[in-house]
Amino acid sequence: MKQLKNYKTTPFKAKDSVYDKVKADYAVGFINCLSHTKGTWAGKKFELIPWQEQIIRDLFGVVKPNGYRQFNTAYIEIPKKMGKQLSLDTLIPTPHGFTTMGEIQIGDSVFDENGNICHVVAKSEVDDTEQAYELKFKSCEPIVAGERHLWDICINTKHGVYQSKEIFDSFTNGLSCIIDIAGHFELENITMVNHPVKMQCIQVDSTSHCYLAGRSRIPTHNSELAAAVALLLTCGDEEERAEVYGCAADRQQASIVFEVAADMVRMCPALNKRVKILAATKRIIYLPTNSFYQVLSAEAYSKHGFNIHGVVFDELHTQPNRKLFDVMTKGSGDARMQPLYFLITTAGTDTHSICYETHQKAKDILEGRKADKTFYPVIYGADEADDWTDPKVWKKANPSLGITVGIDKVQAACDSARQNPAEENSFRQLRLNQWVKQAIRWMPMEKWDLCARPVDEEALEGRVCYGGLDLSSSMDITAFVLVFPPQDEGEPYHVLPFFWIPEDNMDIRVNRDHVPYDLWHRQGKLETTEGNVVHYGYIEKFIERLGEKYNIREIAFDRWGAVQMVQNLEGMGFTVVPFGQGFKDMSPPTKELMKLVLERKIAHGGHPVLRWMMDNIFIRTDPAGNIKPDKEKSTEKIDGAVATIMALDRAIRCGNDTSESVYESRGLLLI
Repeated sequence: MKQLKNYKTTPFKAKDSVYDKVKADYAVGFINCLSHTKGTWAGKKFELIPWQEQIIRDLFGVVKPNGYRQFNTAYIEIPKKMGKQLSLDTLIPTPHGFTTMGEIQIGDSVFDENGNICHVVAKSEVDDTEQAYELKFKSCEPIVAGERHLWDICINTKHGVYQSKEIFDSFTNGLSCIIDIAGHFELENITMVNHPVKMQCIQVDSTSHCYLAGRSRIPTHNSELAAAVALLLTCGDEEERAEVYGCAADRQQASIVFEVAADMVRMCPALNKRVKILAATKRIIYLPTNSFYQVLSAEAYSKHGFNIHGVVFDELHTQPNRKLFDVMTKGSGDARMQPLYFLITTAGTDTHSICYETHQKAKDILEGRKADKTFYPVIYGADEADDWTDPKVWKKANPSLGITVGIDKVQAACDSARQNPAEENSFRQLRLNQWVKQAIRWMPMEKWDLCARPVDEEALEGRVCYGGLDLSSSMDITAFVLVFPPQDEGEPYHVLPFFWIPEDNMDIRVNRDHVPYDLWHRQGKLETTEGNVVHYGYIEKFIERLGEKYNIREIAFDRWGAVQMVQNLEGMGFTVVPFGQGFKDMSPPTKELMKLVLERKIAHGGHPVLRWMMDNIFIRTDPAGNIKPDKEKSTEKIDGAVATIMALDRAIRCGNDTSESVYESRGLLLI
């Protein structure tokens, strides 16, 4: 294993702090006495690789003049590996029937362990190099899985998450293996497959990352530095009655976190004889100091009574809300001299989450915009402007590349993402650790940007156009978009968007949402209305003035919440048409928008607010292949995109005076 050479202390060391090599060596030595518990490295000593050792030496070796640690919060953002594979012919149940692992695509709907619909957000390349095992559960068809595939299973009543190889070893030794989630599945037999098997891995967006596989719907599952730090704080930090907590998103993830730490204890003789493991309550007690490590989930925890010495949040981006984070980090460690909050995660997609909030703070400190000598920031990831296909960028984003992550795997994933644009965002998020709008990007933004030809508002005066109106709630953003159909064959569709938000809450929204509404307002790309709610009367008058300038033939609107404004616009003389938000109405113009963008037959002037919204779109698909924007799954606002699609539909159907609908002459477009 590659070792750290020529250690240099972190640039965030305070002027009056010092590096205590003895303390740092002790922390590194403690972790190196532990063993890996999963995969290829199972049973081998935890030898820290350079980036990990740098973190441990900085956190435990940099101390204040009083000898206590300088840093009490560490935020570590690092890409994740993928490798939990099933054979390509494995049946995967979906809301529309069965598909297979080989056929399923990013964006498809599957079921989590509770039978709720979730979505595929990433899919690995095909691999036939991993040892495969065939598992046969009673009354179920066999499932072939890779040796590293994870199963949420009870082995001799001990519940945990185990790899296929671990299940094989246990079953061979006569132990019972039963899955008790989404049914009762008892393992009847498991055999090693003696020939190469083509397999793939998917990742889903359920909280537990579990999905159902097989005709009998068997649940399968999709952290060791975090566990090692937790044990160091519990057993090696010389703190009497230390309370250390591991925090997970749900009970299932909590079980994973606990079992990793418990297995590390079992595999270390020096710890095993000094530690008591209480599996039922997910607690590890270090007897010499009466300290404990307790795993909690966001689903079940007590809100009071903590005297925290350490908190480990593994995969912070999976936390469903900020409640558990606030309980564990706001004042609960004040009675301790050197509490440590260790936050380790992969980049996520929800920019309103506590994880993104912490990510922003870490980024601000790294880039010199903020200073906090108690906060230790580490972010490994590609910059937004980086070329995501460049191997140098992969290395920059993933310090484990070539050590625990094979560059061939990343190359294959990149090649796949190049051929399928829907995979680009998952590659960026999982392989390059970039925060993306959503795991599945619909609009290829590089193609959208090629359509940023100028839109001359004066030259369009008097031209026929069609409006799309998407009203917000009274406190949110409202969008009105005009689409001008081409007059000549070579002319593009021109798009002219307008947006409004309440003036009084703009600054709050900028700080809360991390969206530059204030900048867009200064640029004249976003209007404000007086007060803390959207002033619909102001917008009506604005549209009336637009009607004096342009020949607005129709205004399409979403029926929801627009009754009064529709009546007022009709009173002004506009033709206002309701526009359904289901697949039937939304699919044709949504597909047509993509076609026009790809053919560069649309001009939008590079409007920044509309660009942001196009980048936010999450698309939902029905069994017939129809598509529509999904506001619920899109993590940011898409009102302007929806208004554009509605206006485009009317422009295509009605055109100019002498033109006919492209739908009439060509039929519906199928993509």
